[in-house]
Amino acid sequence: MKKIFRTSSTNWFVSILLLSFLYLLGLTYGDYHSDYFYVLKRILILFFFIPVLTSRLSKGTINYSIIFFLFANFLAASVALLINYNVISSFFETASISAFLMYNYHNILLSFSSLLSFLLYIKSNHKYSFLYLILILIYSFSIFTEAGRAGQLTFNLFFFFFSFYYIKKHTKKSIFLLLFLVFVNFFSYTNSPIFKHRVDHLTHTVQNDGKMKSKTKQEKDIRYVFAKSAKDLILKKPIFGYGTGSFIDVFRKISNTSRDLKKHKTPHNNYLYILFEIGLLGLLVFLSIFYFQIKELLHKNKHNQEAVILPLFMLVLMFFDSYMFIFSVTIFYIFMYKIFKIIFN
Repeated sequence: MKKIFRTSSTNWFVSILLLSFLYLLGLTYGDYHSDYFYVLKRILILFFFIPVLTSRLSKGTINYSIIFFLFANFLAASVALLINYNVISSFFETASISAFLMYNYHNILLSFSSLLSFLLYIKSNHKYSFLYLILILIYSFSIFTEAGRAGQLTFNLFFFFFSFYYIKKHTKKSIFLLLFLVFVNFFSYTNSPIFKHRVDHLTHTVQNDGKMKSKTKQEKDIRYVFAKSAKDLILKKPIFGYGTGSFIDVFRKISNTSRDLKKHKTPHNNYLYILFEIGLLGLLVFLSIFYFQIKELLHKNKHNQEAVILPLFMLVLMFFDSYMFIFSVTIFYIFMYKIFKIIFN
């Protein structure tokens, strides 16, 4: 009970409680709440922090957990590559499934596995530490032969950051990282039709005010439309938003889109989603969760500032979709937070 009380009284968990309260309060105002259950279910996932963080796990168990996590993603990446190159048949009929997860979630886990492998390689003096580099190579090969942009973007952004962060302590490794990034992106663009299509499509969309690069589809890219419309609507109700579960109904009312809004339930941006439904107050409370978690990690790991890579990774990731409200990604973050608190202590 003492551990539960201590966890639930931390500043960042108080922020989770406040966020939950604001979403409940959001049910009392606004004209639309049809998606409230979808939202509240996802907020409740954050309470899973309590059993995970209060569990007693030795450092040895945590080390085995990391090995299993990296191996599981190595297995998923290997299977995905074998499927993509038609060496084996797909396990699923659904095209959006890559190996064992939907392609975007799959690539996110591979991206973070690459970052974690690099951190372990930097800190390891073991004679087998080169295996981490082999893992990164396999992860990156899988990431850039599939369609998950979030994984590709976070991979590029954080390894680019690493190349400058370690420039003084590990100059050769930093230069190697930059060359590696250039090689991965150039090789993927020239050899992966999927990655080339993603890059060309995104470039065309940005240059043409959201219009998709398609002869058959005249409608603008749904992410572009969501972002543009959400920003305009947010400015009308910036403080408290439109209420919990309101995004789809409000967007359907002001938009003529023919897109399936049951499939696209959020603006594909966690920050816009929160701003839209519970306003600036809700967003500040949400951001405070990560602010206090970063402070906690730095307090425990003054000599291991790399520990903040986990919350920073999540903060960047949420620009690309509402990932903190996606079950598998949230659970990944919760368990990984427990691991980071121990291995970087």
